[in-house]
Amino acid sequence: MYARLSVRNVHRSLRNYVLYFTTLTLIVALMYAFMSLSFSQDIQSLAENISLLTKGLVLLSVVVALISAFVTTYAMDFIFVQRKKEFATYLLMGMESRTIVRLFLGESAVIGAAAFLCGTALGTIFSGLFAKMAMDVFDVPYAFQLRFSGASMALSFLLFLLMYGVGLVRSTAVIKRTAIIQLLYDHVKNEAYTGRSLRWYAVYLLSSVGMIVLGGVLVRSVVTESSSIAVPILLLGSACILLGVYAFYRRFPELFVELMGRNKGHVYRDANLFTLGELRSRVNSSGRMLAVTALLFTFSLAAMFLGLVTGAGYKANIQAEYPYDVAVAIDAVVADFHEVLEFIGAESPVKDFVSYYLYHDPSVPMEILALSDYNRLREQLGLEKQSLAENQYLIHCEWAHQKKIKQALAADGRITLSETQLVSHAGLVFSEPMEQARMVGTQGRAMVVPDQVAFSLEAELSRLVVTLADGGEPALRGELNRFIRNEWKPLVLSAPSQRVTMSVSVKAWGKANSLAGFSALSFCGLYLSIVFIVLSCTVLGFEQLASVVRSRRAYSIIGRLGVTDVERKRLILRDLAVFFLIPAVLPCSLLLLLARGSHKVFAAYIAQPSTIPIYTAVTLFVFAVLYGLYFAGAYFVFSRSVLGTEG
Repeated sequence: MYARLSVRNVHRSLRNYVLYFTTLTLIVALMYAFMSLSFSQDIQSLAENISLLTKGLVLLSVVVALISAFVTTYAMDFIFVQRKKEFATYLLMGMESRTIVRLFLGESAVIGAAAFLCGTALGTIFSGLFAKMAMDVFDVPYAFQLRFSGASMALSFLLFLLMYGVGLVRSTAVIKRTAIIQLLYDHVKNEAYTGRSLRWYAVYLLSSVGMIVLGGVLVRSVVTESSSIAVPILLLGSACILLGVYAFYRRFPELFVELMGRNKGHVYRDANLFTLGELRSRVNSSGRMLAVTALLFTFSLAAMFLGLVTGAGYKANIQAEYPYDVAVAIDAVVADFHEVLEFIGAESPVKDFVSYYLYHDPSVPMEILALSDYNRLREQLGLEKQSLAENQYLIHCEWAHQKKIKQALAADGRITLSETQLVSHAGLVFSEPMEQARMVGTQGRAMVVPDQVAFSLEAELSRLVVTLADGGEPALRGELNRFIRNEWKPLVLSAPSQRVTMSVSVKAWGKANSLAGFSALSFCGLYLSIVFIVLSCTVLGFEQLASVVRSRRAYSIIGRLGVTDVERKRLILRDLAVFFLIPAVLPCSLLLLLARGSHKVFAAYIAQPSTIPIYTAVTLFVFAVLYGLYFAGAYFVFSRSVLGTEG
């Protein structure tokens, strides 16, 4: 009998469970999908350090489960509040509290099981999409496919039990200790309202805006200027922004309603007075919730944007980080790289190579490169060769040094090397990616001079660049590194110290392992931000539905006064739209400011200048889809509950 009663109660209260069920389904789907990436053999074979991604996703899933437990508890509290009268009736009819608890647990088990199964099915689709995204990052061909992961499902189920169990334990404890009188009349209470002057609101909101601006200035100072305490300043700036957003939204909705009420011409037109009353009631009871929601939206949008832009930007710039198929740097002067070339050739066909020296002169604060070697390096990268007059030199530097070097050349571009005076100008400064921090200089810049001048200087560092016919495999780096350090016995002509330092880079290995780190950042940021948006929207939706009883009376009264169902639906839509819009305005505005600042500072460093605008749009699109989904759900449930099944 009780089983049939539980099923019937679930069916009768289905409206109250819509948002709850949707949230549980999405959380399970996200946990299952991202953990499927962790257990996927295809993903694990992408790079040596792909564990950064896989372990990060598992750890985040645990965090997501713990955070979701609080929201699940909040949702169960809402459902309990909506059914207080029903439970009071059961108690008055003689049903024991423990029987009501079993009924509630049975209903929750039905909802939970259905949400888990639906979430797993949806997560299987998501996992295929996420796997395709991950493979695209590494440029690995991959066809979309649906794969079931037993390990992912088992771990997702354990985390779901943790998340769901916390809410159930708390809700059952509340049911047991709540008296019948509380169940019957707890919803009847007066709303607290504290009136404040416009001057007070102005000072308060200007202070919160000032905190946001201060945070933005601190973050900008870290980005544009180097500092030994950059991390503490960045954390302080981010904290100021988030605290400013919370403080702003703690009182801004109250001011918004107050200003609306002072516009008498607008208030007394049509049904605006009624809408104002409904909005004021919600703001008075949900001020802190709006502030927390806006805070979470700000964090979520920033995390998603930074994760996506960082990952996409780095992928676009990977050519700058690893321009050569194989690069060997020896911080000493060696006779030749003949044995190294033979070893590489045995592993992968060698298409071309450049062996050269970096030279040194005490009067120049950078390494010096011969023009012929420089042009051979440009040839390996498909760049146009450069030419110099006998008395000219050029500078090849990283983009960040370009402005300062051009200014120095404009002031005085003359130098003297080996009793030869050379000159240069801003037109002879180049910054194509050539690994200026290791292979072409060691400080992000190098001077290129005519061969006869370079060869008259003292050689200091030896370099080898190899172009492979097939691009090579990631495993080549480890094998070549072991050969150079353990088997190769080069003839060292000179060395700056007794201990010779050396490094090996292989583009195939570098791309795979560098992309693994940035993929971890992108996917973890996407995971966490989507979950925060979903949970925040859930709380926002339940805050709307919490006022159903009072709103049902209010909308019933205006219905008796002649307001049609169509007009009442329109009023509900406007009422909910304003309430949903308020906490989203400032976070979206801050995202656009962040995107604009990032584009201004970093666009020149990204190989694809449109990366930041594209992923700003993607972030807003994902947010709009999730927000729209929950708004539609809240409107459907609220309008049906307020106006009845026929409304």
